[in-house]
Amino acid sequence: MKRIAQIVASLLILIMGVTKGYAQITLHSEVKSLVGIEVHFRLNDSRLDLDYMDNARSLAQFTHTVDSIGVHLIDSIVVVSQSSPEGPYAYNMQLSQRRAATMRRAIERRHPELKELLRVHPDGESWMQLREFVKNDTIMHQEHIDEVLAIIDSNMDIATKKRRMKEHFVYPYLYLTYYPRIRNSIFCIIYYDIHVSI
Repeated sequence: MKRIAQIVASLLILIMGVTKGYAQITLHSEVKSLVGIEVHFRLNDSRLDLDYMDNARSLAQFTHTVDSIGVHLIDSIVVVSQSSPEGPYAYNMQLSQRRAATMRRAIERRHPELKELLRVHPDGESWMQLREFVKNDTIMHQEHIDEVLAIIDSNMDIATKKRRMKEHFVYPYLYLTYYPRIRNSIFCIIYYDIHVSI
């Protein structure tokens, strides 16, 4: 479980800013590769909307990737579902759980052969992904980036953190630019790469 958590954390960092929703890294020590494909949800919604953002293309990419790898080479598929960090924390955790359940059903319906390989992880509020977007932002002044990162990284209670975020004058920009991108589920396809030499 700890190894899966490390892989998922690596994927979340890797996938930041990838506009096509696709990323790949190779884990040489285990002769495994990992592919990340991302779908998004509307505000306060756990339904899979194929007309929203790049969801239809992402699911087509998922099918293509599974077919290209071959089920016999897939070690596992980890689904990490998140919510944007506004509103009550408990509600957002439940929302990420519903999104995870939605993606489990969607994958099992489209690919029943993958059912036993699925590992679903509701991840609650997506502070880490928001942090990566803010850190790599090219529009805001660096001092404002630093201020927002300081809020995100602080050990203040979650309600205070959210209030401080909303009080910062760049919050409307963050809300419109990045919050839609962190209401998501990310599929991590972990597979044995027979072409990799150690």
